[in-house]
Amino acid sequence: MALLDELRQRRTAARQASDTILQRAATEQRDLSAEELADYQARIVEEREADDGIEAERDRELAELRAAATRRPAGPAVPREPVLTREQSVEAWAQQRGLFEPSADERAPSFDRYLRGIVTGNWDGAAHERALSEGTLTAGGHLVPVPLSARVIDLARNQMQVMRAGAVTVPMTAATLKLARLTSEGTPAWKSENAAITDADMVFDSVTFTARTLVRLVKLSVELFDDADPSSEDVIARSFAGQVALELDRVALRGTGTPPEPRGVVNQTGVTLTTHGANGALITNYDFHLDAVGAVRAANFEPNAQIQAPRTATSLSKLKEATTNAYLAPPAGLAGIPRLNSKQVPITLTVGTSTDCSEIYTADWSNLLVGIRTDFQLLFLRERFIADALQYAFLAYLRADIQLAQPTAFVVDTGVRT
Repeated sequence: MALLDELRQRRTAARQASDTILQRAATEQRDLSAEELADYQARIVEEREADDGIEAERDRELAELRAAATRRPAGPAVPREPVLTREQSVEAWAQQRGLFEPSADERAPSFDRYLRGIVTGNWDGAAHERALSEGTLTAGGHLVPVPLSARVIDLARNQMQVMRAGAVTVPMTAATLKLARLTSEGTPAWKSENAAITDADMVFDSVTFTARTLVRLVKLSVELFDDADPSSEDVIARSFAGQVALELDRVALRGTGTPPEPRGVVNQTGVTLTTHGANGALITNYDFHLDAVGAVRAANFEPNAQIQAPRTATSLSKLKEATTNAYLAPPAGLAGIPRLNSKQVPITLTVGTSTDCSEIYTADWSNLLVGIRTDFQLLFLRERFIADALQYAFLAYLRADIQLAQPTAFVVDTGVRT
C-alpha cells in the first residue's frame, strides 16, 4: 500500500503541475512557450507513468490475494480454486493434493469394510482397509483415513439440500482458513479531456473459517452389519453420512453463531429478512417466492434455488384455479428456479402470537461456503448399546464452519404460515 500511495501522490503532483502550466498561459491569454510546452509534455508523461504503475501495483496486490487464497504446499498439481462445487469431490481433491496414494487394488477402499473390521475384528476380504486402519487408533478414537473420510464427506454433501441448491465446499486442512473475497469493484466513470480521474479501487476483505466440532452419536443396528452384502459399497457409509448431512443442513440454514455452533444464513449480518406481518401471514399463492426472487436480483445476483419446509411445498401444490378447480402451475417468473424441501426448515417458529410459522430461503447459493475438515474421528461404543437395543454406536467428531461470500445474495422470508 505504501508504493500505491506514493504513485498516487506522484500522479497528483504531475497533474497539478500540468494544470498550473495551462492555467498560467490561459490567464495571460497566450500560447505556451517552447519551454512550457516541453515541461507540460514531461508532466503528462509522468502522470501516465504513475497511472501505469498504479495499475501494475493493483494487479500485483490482486494476484497476491488470489495466491493467498489458493496457496498449496509443494506437491502434485492441484486445482487453483480453493472451493469445490457439488460436482467436484473431496476425495479427488485430497488425492490431487497428495494426501493419499490411490490403491493398487482394483477395488476402491471401502468405509463399510473398514468399519466392519473395527467392529467385528474380521478383516477377511479387507486387507487394504486393515492396512489403512493401522495407526488410526488415538486417545480420541479412530482417526478415519483420508480416502475413507473424504468418501463419507462426499456422501454427506450429496445428501445436503444446501449443496443441491448450489453451495460450495471449502476443504480445510487446518483449524482455521482465511479466504479472500471481493466486496466492491468500484464504479466506472466518464471523464472530460484533461480532467482528474476519480479512483475506483477494488475493495477486498476476507472471511475466516474456524472449524467447529460437531459431535454426532450415530447408531447402526447389528442386523445392518450382519445383513449387508460384504461386496456392496456404501450401505453403512450412506446411513452414517445421512445423519451427519441433516445437522450440516440445519446449521447452514439456521445455525445460531453462538460458539461452538457456526452461524447459519438466517443469522448472518447483511442477509435480507422479509417479514410478513406482526404474526406472520398465510401463504395463498406464489407471491412470497416471486418477491424473494426479485429481491435477490435487485441485489445483482441470480437466484438458483429456494429451500423451504415440506409443508410449504404441500400447500403450494394444493392451490387451484377458482373457476376450473385445476391445480395451479408455478408462474413463469419461477421457471428454472428449483424449490427444494428440507425438514431442517422448521414449521413451529413463533412470530408474534403465531406458533406455526416457517421460512423460505432464496439465494444465489454459490455464495454459501461450507468449510469442512477433511478428516474426522470415530469413537466406537460397544457394550451399552448392544445390551440396550442390539446396536453398535459411534461418536463421530466432524469439524466444519459456515461463511457467506456475499450476504446480500440471500433473502429469507419469515413468518410463513399455511
